[in-house]
Amino acid sequence: MSNNIHEILQSTLKGNEISRKECLELMEIHEFSPEMYELFYTANKLTRERSNGAGQIHAQIGLDYTACPRKCGFCIFGGIPNETIELSKEEIMTRAKNFERAGADALYLMTTASFDFSNFITLGKEVKKSLSSKIQLVANIDDFGSTEAQELQDVGFTAIYHAVRLREGKDTKIDPKTRMATIENAKSAGLKIYFCVEPIGPEHNPDEIIDLMFLGKKLGVEFSGAMRRTSTPTTRLHDKGEINLVQLAKIVAITRIVMVNSAMWNCTHEPNLPSLLAGANLLWAETGPNPRDKCPDTSSSEGRGLSVEQCRKLLMEAGLKESPQKSAS
Repeated sequence: MSNNIHEILQSTLKGNEISRKECLELMEIHEFSPEMYELFYTANKLTRERSNGAGQIHAQIGLDYTACPRKCGFCIFGGIPNETIELSKEEIMTRAKNFERAGADALYLMTTASFDFSNFITLGKEVKKSLSSKIQLVANIDDFGSTEAQELQDVGFTAIYHAVRLREGKDTKIDPKTRMATIENAKSAGLKIYFCVEPIGPEHNPDEIIDLMFLGKKLGVEFSGAMRRTSTPTTRLHDKGEINLVQLAKIVAITRIVMVNSAMWNCTHEPNLPSLLAGANLLWAETGPNPRDKCPDTSSSEGRGLSVEQCRKLLMEAGLKESPQKSAS
């Protein structure tokens, strides 16, 4: 065992903040070493103490399947989908109510950048009216200004999922400053910011991964965590491959430690057991179009999206109990 790694982790358990230098040392821990298991133990203990051993399940509905002008290299919509699909209002309402009945803690409505904002607001208002006041409504959409941020808040959205992604502006046609401006617009309107380090691939180095960990902390986001890039055929970055679930769990654990005194919830995607044993306690169920799935409906038998029930089973397998519906703060 490395005495230095042990001291860093013990200090974290006492609630002390970690430095960037110490974070880099944790990123250098070798997989399956004793230090790796102490890292997992530390992050897991911190998470479970913060959340009283509870986990959350957030549910997401993709509203459209079409070519997106942002051309993200990790997204199926960054290519040229061979069809354009948009869920009807009735289908969206049915899926939203199904997620609520299944016990999801939050409901996300996700679109490509091609989706009309005024249409999104209308749909969001209808969905909000149809659901219990206990379930939070989250927007996962294109960048927007201060006026749009206020509209989202006015119709009942409580948060946005918005991250500055790894190599934003290089692997995407989005200026990182634009992502940051959207986050600030949302915060000014009273919307919470949901965020994670993503989408991680084998080519990303510790420095750029750590940059996003500390960015989330600086922004005061409601949750952080990590998502690996899914190597989806037809996407521009497909040939670069994927990190494995142990590597993802390591990053999830370090993100928990960076956020030691911040967010209660720590996410991982796609849902997996290793990360739930390394400090994650937030999973997503998904339906409809999905950026990581060639199948137009990710919740179909051919898709990769999990249901609320499947996510709940994973939480139980990891020894986490269900959280009562409440905000992810």
